[in-house]
Amino acid sequence: MTLVTDCETLHLRLRDLKVTAEQDSLFSDAFSVDVLKGDCRYTIKEGDETFISCCDPEWVTLYVNELVNFRLAQRMKDYVKIHAACGSYNGKRFLLVGEKGAGKTTCITRCLFENIAACGDEEVLVKGCEVIPLPRKFHLKEGTVPLVPQLGSIWNRLTSYPTSYGVRLCFFDPLDACFKWETKWGEVDTIFYLEPNHGELTQVETCPRWLMTQRIISQSLDFATDPESQIADLCEIVAGSDCFLMAIGELDGAVRTIKGALS
Repeated sequence: MTLVTDCETLHLRLRDLKVTAEQDSLFSDAFSVDVLKGDCRYTIKEGDETFISCCDPEWVTLYVNELVNFRLAQRMKDYVKIHAACGSYNGKRFLLVGEKGAGKTTCITRCLFENIAACGDEEVLVKGCEVIPLPRKFHLKEGTVPLVPQLGSIWNRLTSYPTSYGVRLCFFDPLDACFKWETKWGEVDTIFYLEPNHGELTQVETCPRWLMTQRIISQSLDFATDPESQIADLCEIVAGSDCFLMAIGELDGAVRTIKGALS
């Protein structure tokens, strides 16, 4: 992916989108996006196609981010995707699955400061019995900072952006906090399905595999290529994993639960 701009201000913002993780190669392809400034407006183009013209560099950066991830999704259309954060501890990989707002990003970011590797906060791709985190920077909302106080000085160094739901976010990766960041294929050992219990104690219980399979399928997309075998892959991942339902509240309890399950 190549982003080209003739504006220094926008150049600095577009650097926020750069993924620096050590990655396993998913495919060999390339595309280029031009973001050009003229008459106090920015124009986003891909080849001969013009997408938008906008005067706000914040929203232009967000649009480019969505365009890049849309193009990546097109090239990954043969992979089923699970809406899940991914990490590893004690040599074992785990997934935090759940709906938007359940607490996946906040939890996996807190894990980063608790000697737990954080590999992705949004989606994993599935191939056979293995998954790989989507190579995308974490979308860190400002409300996460009070819950993960280690982020305080880091947040102040990052550039924040508006959202359609009123809060601001930063594009964050573990390297911003001087931690290693890898997005590589691997088998899953443990799956936690998160249900929000914000402001309360974190509670956990074992989950029957049939129920976890149902939950995983509800948080998956892109069954276009071969639904039968793709659903079979999801079932195989669940069958080989320890499965838990986590009502996620305070993060100390969530971290203890993850470490205990993977020890």
